Amino acid sequence: MVTGSPKDLRLLALAGGALVALACGHTDPFSTPPYGTTQPFDATPPVRLTLNQGADRGASWLPDGSGIIYSSQQIARPDADVCLAELPPTGGSQRRLVCDLSRLGVDTTNAIEWPAVSTEGRLAFVKASGAMRASGPSREALSVATGLDPSTASDVQRIPYTVAGQPPYSAILQPRWQREAQLVFVGAAKDVRQACSQCRVDTIVTGLRVAVLDLSSAGAAPVALAGTDFASGATPGPSSDEVYFTLGGDTRVYRRVLSTGETHLVHDFGAVGIARDVHLAGGRLVAIVGGRVAFSDDPKLGPTQWDSGGVVHVLDLGSDADVALDGPGLFRRPALAPTGDRVVAEGYPLIIQDGVDPVTGFPKKDTTVSRAGDLYLFTTP
Repeated sequence: MVTGSPKDLRLLALAGGALVALACGHTDPFSTPPYGTTQPFDATPPVRLTLNQGADRGASWLPDGSGIIYSSQQIARPDADVCLAELPPTGGSQRRLVCDLSRLGVDTTNAIEWPAVSTEGRLAFVKASGAMRASGPSREALSVATGLDPSTASDVQRIPYTVAGQPPYSAILQPRWQREAQLVFVGAAKDVRQACSQCRVDTIVTGLRVAVLDLSSAGAAPVALAGTDFASGATPGPSSDEVYFTLGGDTRVYRRVLSTGETHLVHDFGAVGIARDVHLAGGRLVAIVGGRVAFSDDPKLGPTQWDSGGVVHVLDLGSDADVALDGPGLFRRPALAPTGDRVVAEGYPLIIQDGVDPVTGFPKKDTTVSRAGDLYLFTTP
């Protein structure tokens, strides 16, 4: 058995950015830490923004670039809520920490995942709640609030959901504002599994299709985009009529024109590896490329992308110049600042353990990837 860092030992498994396992109790619904330093823990690039015993993930920028919001698991709380947190754009002390979403009782754990803010200040996020020690949430929805307080949000799409003629969708990943009344996201399938009674519970998530949800029509269903099967990332393009996306097992980035349905090749990373977790802002595109990733068939989910992270790549859309950004460990789910000059991403350290080769009996080094990450800030060239 491979052991990891303290945060690994205290977390249940996390895959694909989905809520892992719901843990304990219930506390006060809202807290706002006082403003403090705007200096990071360590200014050495890439700048480490967070140092949490739980997982920090799903970061995005405020529309004016004045802050970074993200999901932060608070394992010191009795309910282990996954809370909405906000940092200054340079790092430093948390400006905001919002946890409980409801008064469902002492046995409830809440999670706020994938927060994203529109240009008019509306907050979209995936909401989940369930009983403590459950292997997964009992209620999930894509929700929208008029401001940055998620406790005021209304559900706009229940999870799971169905689209005629397609497999059921049991997860929503990477929701982003296509325009003020429209969201784009990856509709996905997930499976919660445990290999043995003493084994860690894993949540396996794989993308199915890119979807667009029109919020201007009450009760409108997500529209799945044809030709985006096994999507591994989606982001609004420079105009509200464009969506950029990546596919499982594919080294390419594509652009879809919504009004015509036309699909165009944007860039092929080729031998560098599989591209995913794409995001676009400020005339640049960021993606995770290569690393520990594989695309294969899963007995329950079908074609599935297994991803422990890779390298942050920034592509200039004008010149097609691609630059890889160095950093410790592997990275996932990058987000560009609105001006395109900075990237925040989840960083996962490599864990090296002494082991024994089962064939030769000689000592060997086993390398695994941490299951829970912290946020890092890159400056783009």
